[in-house]
Amino acid sequence: MPEIKPRTIVLRCPVCFARENDVTLFREGEEYYCIKCSFTGTDRDVRAMYTDLRKKYHWILKRVPLEEQRTL
Repeated sequence: MPEIKPRTIVLRCPVCFARENDVTLFREGEEYYCIKCSFTGTDRDVRAMYTDLRKKYHWILKRVPLEEQRTL
């Protein structure tokens, strides 16, 4: 029977992701480190920045008609 490997969560650098450069993965350790932009942060920092990024893409799956856009 094959061995079941635990799922690993792939996190991307929130600074690079906010700049829409979604290629940079973290080097894991005590803190996360981005090779491209030199961002260093803890897991809590990264999760907080991810929460802020969700606000940017809040309506990405919702269709907003032109009339509704004019009232916004």
